[in-house]
Amino acid sequence: MKNDFILPVLVLSLICFVVSGALAFINSKTQPVIEAAAKERAEKARRDIIPQADDFELLEIEGLPKRITDVYRATNNTGFVFMITTHGYAVEDIKLICGIDMDGKIIKTATLSQNETQGLGTPIFEQPHAGQYWNRDKNGIESIAAITGATITSNAYKNGIRDAFMAFEIVLQKEAQR
Repeated sequence: MKNDFILPVLVLSLICFVVSGALAFINSKTQPVIEAAAKERAEKARRDIIPQADDFELLEIEGLPKRITDVYRATNNTGFVFMITTHGYAVEDIKLICGIDMDGKIIKTATLSQNETQGLGTPIFEQPHAGQYWNRDKNGIESIAAITGATITSNAYKNGIRDAFMAFEIVLQKEAQR
């Protein structure tokens, strides 16, 4: 009677152990490839936002708005790239990227990832709406209207860009102190 109970438990435990080991091995082999691909995609996104930049330097600056996850400076001083994570209507975060030139105008914005309602919230991330932000300063973005029926997502996008401008001002102050 005991063997009828113990043997299946041992077999299932052995199967779990072997499968876990196989998954750990596969993860150890694929993780560096996945990280390299992500780094390459991020570099391409920065180059798409500021194509005239020679290269980018990650800045370590404290006190940035909470939506700003990373800030990069173009090494030839053509501007800054702000990585933004904001929250719209959907459960998942919206990840944006925004380039601001040294004069405080948006060079370009782009959406890295979003999962908003298809057809209702998604036009915010497409042309012509997203392009309205380009070549505007922090005051100029206030006149951009939300898309009817997608106010939460529109506001999330605009708030992310507002935070990029706040971060831009902080970065300029820190740069001036160097």
